Amino acid sequence: MASSTIPNVPDTLRVVANDTGADQRNMSTSLKGKIARILIATHYLLDVSANGLCPHTWEQPQRWPQRFAFTTLRDAREIERIMGLFPTWRPHLEHHLFWNKACAILDPLGALNHLSVIQPPASTAGSNNTVLIRVSMYQHYRTLMGVSCTVCRVNTPYNAEGLAVSNLKRSPPTPYTGALTLCKEHRKGAAFCGVCLREAPRGELEEEYTHGVPVCCVENEDHQTWPEVEATCRQCRAQGFWARVNARPHYRAAVDGTRWATLDWETRQSIETFIDLGEGTIQDVLQIAEEKHWLRSFTKLGDMLQQALAASRFASRAESGEAYNSDEELSDDDMEDPEMLSLTEDAGGIRELAINDWARNRILDGHWISPADEWFNYTNHGRPRLAPALHPCPWNRRAVYEGALEDGQGDEAQELQHPRPKTHLAPHPPTYALCEQTYRAFTRQMREILLPPMRNIVRKLKMECSADGVDPAVKAVRMSVEDVMRELRDEAVWYNGVDWLGLRAQTQARIEERRRAKEKDEDDSSSSSHSGGSHTTSPVLSTTTLHTTPSPPPSGKEDEAVVSSPMAAAPPMLVSPTFKASELLRPIPYVPVTAEHMPQYSVDAFAMVSPRR
Repeated sequence: MASSTIPNVPDTLRVVANDTGADQRNMSTSLKGKIARILIATHYLLDVSANGLCPHTWEQPQRWPQRFAFTTLRDAREIERIMGLFPTWRPHLEHHLFWNKACAILDPLGALNHLSVIQPPASTAGSNNTVLIRVSMYQHYRTLMGVSCTVCRVNTPYNAEGLAVSNLKRSPPTPYTGALTLCKEHRKGAAFCGVCLREAPRGELEEEYTHGVPVCCVENEDHQTWPEVEATCRQCRAQGFWARVNARPHYRAAVDGTRWATLDWETRQSIETFIDLGEGTIQDVLQIAEEKHWLRSFTKLGDMLQQALAASRFASRAESGEAYNSDEELSDDDMEDPEMLSLTEDAGGIRELAINDWARNRILDGHWISPADEWFNYTNHGRPRLAPALHPCPWNRRAVYEGALEDGQGDEAQELQHPRPKTHLAPHPPTYALCEQTYRAFTRQMREILLPPMRNIVRKLKMECSADGVDPAVKAVRMSVEDVMRELRDEAVWYNGVDWLGLRAQTQARIEERRRAKEKDEDDSSSSSHSGGSHTTSPVLSTTTLHTTPSPPPSGKEDEAVVSSPMAAAPPMLVSPTFKASELLRPIPYVPVTAEHMPQYSVDAFAMVSPRR
């Protein structure tokens, strides 16, 4: 007997089975049977009873008889499984005292006790003395199950209803009690719950709902959670849903039962619809809950929805002529009306607006990583998906994005590193559908923000290449992503109407001027070092000239005005003759200092920002 090769066997059974196999030479047959019956089966039953599933629908004190019947069928299925795994134990386990309890629960009045004995055929020797043979209690249990309706026996264990009925048929296996025998009444659609075996009462809408204990036994749509189950009840759906929620921390964060009133309206509606009416699956409900939790936590969906509701109420009151006070707050009826919230969020485009705002803020803060790369966990040759970003125009406070700063935090001196932790530490969208939606929004916002400076870069290439007699297309093809990002970090590309040829000439002249000034300084320093060794007094500095009153210095008002101006040292921005004045673009994002951290989808989104598209 090699029990170690049998799957899905508890460790206690493996240990005892191996020990009995090793010592079977030193044990008698009766001792081995006693160990198999009492030690192994009894302790395994204790484990199953303590850790096995008990549906919540049977936990009410007035339904404990039904609970005993259900748990007996559940434990009997586990014992039969062990009997199938270890065939040599079967003769011993058939006489276990557990089967006496199972037969007593199925037939409490003993109406079918005569089926526990059989009469062998008459002897050929002519003797009239026949001996009745009592079958094992397990065989009697199987006989009772074969002639009884299982659902009737579980729901009415205190009488003989469902015993010895005709026209029985077997159903597909259920998750906890195996295959069932059903009467004609329970073969109808949604006649009982396939998980807890509770039958659907007649006239439920008139009686059970008024007493506050609805069964709500409807057709099962979640075949992933309960395969081969035709119908489920409200208690089992709720039990299965909350068990799945408690299995993972991110599910518990998205569906927190302690703050039910503060959950998103769509999350509450989907949970209530699944539990009460059985519509959808647990996985679909959890996906909705995760999406709405992410949108509420990392986007401005909640604030935008309240503003849209306030605008809608203002418009309705304006049409009816009623007065409107701006200090009024939204009532609970407005915030809990699913129809109004659905129309405002979906038809009004609030959800799409919140996602576009999230993608826009992500780009403005310098985190140019596509949500698709985070979803698939793509990297650029193992490099971290994070790089510092610089602002092209930090002196213009109106062009600097400050939405990623914490409350009360300022960055007037541009000392904080961007992107901020609030941006790059935020998790990616939890579902593929939402991630795809954010990916498309990210690509669209990247194009809207970077397209104007990209056009200026193209215009710069055309003007400079035409002056140099070079094909601009050839030069543009040779530019890499790093070259384009270097151009985007230049302040000039964020202005419209710049005279690029004049600016280049001015820049070259300034560089030449600095070079000449540096050479002059070097010549002056070398000449002063040569003349520094002479300590004789110059004949010009005579006594008469030293006592002469020096001439007063110039007034210097114009020089002081130039020095005091912080923009005096900056060269003037040359304007193209076709434009009246240079115009600063907005918004201006933080630009990463490198592109080596950008994976595949991020580079593709950046490359799609083309003036030709």
